[in-house]
Amino acid sequence: MRTSTRRRTVRRVLTAVALTLSAVTVVSLHAASPAGAVGIPTRAYVTHGSNSVIPIDTATNTAGTNITVGNVPLGIAITPNGKTAYVANQSSGTVTPIDTATNTAGTNITTGAGAFAIAITLTARPPT
Repeated sequence: MRTSTRRRTVRRVLTAVALTLSAVTVVSLHAASPAGAVGIPTRAYVTHGSNSVIPIDTATNTAGTNITVGNVPLGIAITPNGKTAYVANQSSGTVTPIDTATNTAGTNITTGAGAFAIAITLTARPPT
C-alpha cells in the first residue's frame, strides 16, 4: 500500500472515530456563588450530530434547543466564570463561542483544520 493511500485510510478511520466520540462529549456548567466558588451544575452541553450542541438543564434533565455551531463539534470547554462555552469544530477548523446565559452561538474563530480538543487556562492573560 502506498504511503498516500495509507494516510487517507488513517484519516478516514480517525474521522470515523471522532464522529463516534462526538455524540458523547458532555461538559457541565457550574453556577457561580456570590463568593466566586463553584456551585451545583445547572447545565450540561452535549455535542450532537454534525453541527450542533444541545444544552441540558441538569435540574430537570431536559434538553434545550439545539445550538448551531461549526461542522463536527468535538470538544467543549467552559470559562472559569461560566459565561462562555467554547466548542472545537473539527471539520470546519473553527471554535464557536456560546454565551451560556442565552445559549446563543457567537462568531466562529478560525483555527485551521482538525480542531478537536480545547482547554482553558485559569489565568487572565498569557504570561509575558
